[in-house]
Amino acid sequence: MMEGKIAIASTGNSPEALFSRHFATATYFLIYDTAKGTLEAVENTARELPSGRGVAVAKMLIDKGVKAVVVELIGPRPFEMLKESGVKVYLGPRVKVQEVLDAIKTDRMGMPLEAPTEASHAGEHGGCVE
Repeated sequence: MMEGKIAIASTGNSPEALFSRHFATATYFLIYDTAKGTLEAVENTARELPSGRGVAVAKMLIDKGVKAVVVELIGPRPFEMLKESGVKVYLGPRVKVQEVLDAIKTDRMGMPLEAPTEASHAGEHGGCVE
C-alpha cells in the first residue's frame, strides 16, 4: 500500500481534473496525504521553462516531502533525481481500447473536439511514443 504524500500529475486543480500523462508539463500535481486524508493542489510553474522542467518539478516535489509520484511519461533526469531521493514513481492507469469501445457502444463519448487539445510543441517531449 502506498503511504505518505503521493503526487498525482493532473490537468487541473481538483480530483475532477484529468490525469496528466506528462511529468514535466503537467499543469498541476495533486498531492494526497495518506496519513491526513487531505489533497493539496500545487501548480506546476516549471512547465513554461524553456528547459529543465522535469528537474525543477522533481525538486519541487522532493521539497514538498512527496514519497511517491503517479505519472505515465517521465524523463531520465527527473526519474533518477526522484529515485535518489527515495521517491517511488508509479505508472498511472492506462485505459484499454475495450473501455473506449464500451464508451462508443453506450454513447458515452461526449461531443467531438472543436479545437486541438495541446499547443504545438515541435517535439519538445523527445519524440514520445504512445
